[in-house]
Amino acid sequence: MDYIKRENILKKVFVFSVFLFFSYLQSEEFSAGRHYEILDSPTTTRDSHRIEVVEIFWFGCNHCFYFENFLEVWKEDLTEDVDFWKSHATWNPTLKTHARIFYTAKVLGVEEEVVSAAFNAIQRERRFLTGNSEIEHFFKGFGVDKEQYLAVSNSFGVNNSIRQADNRMRGWKVAAVPTLIVNGKYKVSATRELGTEKLLDVVDFLIKKEKRYLTKSD
Repeated sequence: MDYIKRENILKKVFVFSVFLFFSYLQSEEFSAGRHYEILDSPTTTRDSHRIEVVEIFWFGCNHCFYFENFLEVWKEDLTEDVDFWKSHATWNPTLKTHARIFYTAKVLGVEEEVVSAAFNAIQRERRFLTGNSEIEHFFKGFGVDKEQYLAVSNSFGVNNSIRQADNRMRGWKVAAVPTLIVNGKYKVSATRELGTEKLLDVVDFLIKKEKRYLTKSD
């Protein structure tokens, strides 16, 4: 009888150990160095009471254009404790011109509309959106006349936003887009193993991980 009892106990311990093992594997579905990078120098987020997710993107990137479809659906289910925002890439003069379009749109309060329209113009209509007259005409479609566009796009605020975006890219060592920075600690970007359509799965994993350390607001 004692032997049978010991055998039953061992079986239960074995089953429980297997359960814990597979639970661990499931909880660690994504790992550092394989699916995301841990930043060498973590950066401060703009709200310590929320999990910050920043997307670095470029209007001229077809992968970013493709990623927008997943992003729009993902954003619909975001909870209040997640702070998502975009940061335009600034590697060269063309990207800085597109960044100026983005940050001008933010100041004018038409960010959502311009993001969609700029992606469509560049990716589908094969327009460059780099010439002054072309961009002025583009903003006219949002009720912004030439004088207003020039005043805002050349303002200190927009120039400063571009400088800050450039500093963020350098600090985070962004080498490709789309890239997502989660809570100033983790960098997620596509690889041969991790396709664009899986990026947000990794982001969700990291959000859940970070929520354990979230600072409670007063």
